Amino acid sequence: MSYLVLARKYRPQRFGDLVGQEHVARTLTNAIALGRVHHAFLFTGARGIGKTSAARILAKALCCEKGPTADPCGTCAICRSIASGQSVDVLEIDGASNTGVDDVRALREGVRYVPAEARKKIYIIDEVHMLSTSAFNALLKTLEEPPPHVVFIFATTEAHKIPATILSRCQRYDFKLLPTRVLADHLARILGSEKIECEPEAVRLLAREAAGSVRDGLSLLDQVLAYAGSETITRERVAEVLGVADRRLLLGLAEAVLKRDTAAALHALSDAVDRGVDLVQLGRSFLGLLHDFEVVTLVPDASEVLDASPEEIAETKKLAERAPRGLVTALFERWARAVEDAARSQTPRLIIEMALFDLCFAEPLLPLGDLLDRLGKLESRLSAGGPTATAPRPGEPRPRLSVVPPTPPPVVPAAGAKAVKDAPPALPVSARTPETDIASVWRRACEAFGHRPAIAAALDHAEVSSWEGGQIVLVFDQKLALDQAARTRPELERVVSQIVGSPTRIALQLGSAENGKALLRSEVDREAEATAAEQRQRESEARQHPMIRKAQELFGTAPKEIKTQ
Repeated sequence: MSYLVLARKYRPQRFGDLVGQEHVARTLTNAIALGRVHHAFLFTGARGIGKTSAARILAKALCCEKGPTADPCGTCAICRSIASGQSVDVLEIDGASNTGVDDVRALREGVRYVPAEARKKIYIIDEVHMLSTSAFNALLKTLEEPPPHVVFIFATTEAHKIPATILSRCQRYDFKLLPTRVLADHLARILGSEKIECEPEAVRLLAREAAGSVRDGLSLLDQVLAYAGSETITRERVAEVLGVADRRLLLGLAEAVLKRDTAAALHALSDAVDRGVDLVQLGRSFLGLLHDFEVVTLVPDASEVLDASPEEIAETKKLAERAPRGLVTALFERWARAVEDAARSQTPRLIIEMALFDLCFAEPLLPLGDLLDRLGKLESRLSAGGPTATAPRPGEPRPRLSVVPPTPPPVVPAAGAKAVKDAPPALPVSARTPETDIASVWRRACEAFGHRPAIAAALDHAEVSSWEGGQIVLVFDQKLALDQAARTRPELERVVSQIVGSPTRIALQLGSAENGKALLRSEVDREAEATAAEQRQRESEARQHPMIRKAQELFGTAPKEIKTQ
């Protein structure tokens, strides 16, 4: 007797046998019990999750000698002929090989004839999205108003390719991929029926590799059974025969990366290659583990999110807690790029190995707010101990220096005012007439913060929108610069008040000055305008160059663009 593969041997025969598709089974069962059966159905979903099996079960339910019934007997002549694919009244058509309008015309001719022996004449068209546009058009009228003895059941993996005119004439049922836990339980029951011993972790690895497809899971199980023979199926055997990375390998790689042990990481990768593990598949599995690291640290009950056993989640969380904050995100981003590169490369091993070295030396990614806080604290410490003069690196702009008299007179704070921590050096209130020139006042105020680069850079983006009634309105074109200035507003108000000789308040806004008019443009805008003016001057000079003019005369055309450095 020839061997019957598990996918055929354990094909569902009743609605209750549809694993993971309880929503479909319940709806169809109720429709049959209530006599509300539609004349056209569309079963859609990924491969190997029961679409064609459900179509056959529905055909048996409608045609069974004891029906219509939601629980066909499976023993009558009609049920047996449908199950074996030999019924003359239940026609299974492959949409991929019958795509033309002539095939649909032949179908329309057959629709007119009553069934030979069954109660209904049922057309099951698999991969219906492969039909041509003209074939769909030819099917429209028949599909909308078929004879009472005809039922259409369409199955497809790509419902988006089916015309809306067809979709609107069908009842649509979406079949779901099975969660790893559900598929693992199903495979375990089949192994029990076959009286085959198998480790739970081996079953889970099989289910994970099947990616939610029952048929794929059973095909992989057939392959593993042929490899293991009469021996117990272990996780190692499954990983070896399928060429996949098991969880032990992935956790070992992660531990080596967190320890920054490049030798251990390289040895683990080499062992995987010797076992025949596909490196791209290994890369994707490790990327999934890094994702799990982030989930178990952020989600209180990770079992509701991850397809993993409680033991695997506990083990993953224990290892993930060893990673500093922000490190897992950095590892994920770097490894994701490496996996994409390896999938396109002719030498994936080199890319994967170099990426592992990169992970071992990766540093955590810190939020921008944390970095700004650190910079602010560093500035405060430098200000408290006096600025440290360091020579700028080549190409770096020299820091702005504040000009402060050697012995400034003391400044008496206003009544009730609190001392500002890390305030800039006090500027003297001149005995002569206080400054009233806006540009001069703002220049001196900015110079007072020259020893604090972050604040000085932020003030470079400020334009003075208005200055009246003892209030200055500063407008910033960047939110980051606005936030920096907001932290220093009390100090800035004190400095400006000293310069002008009267109390001055400062308001901060994001955007641009009203009607585009500002009393004083920002330093950034002025520098950009100066650069653009210089560029225009250089282009003008270049166009007047004797060589350029000679070339114009020679070729009878003007230069389209002149690039200067």
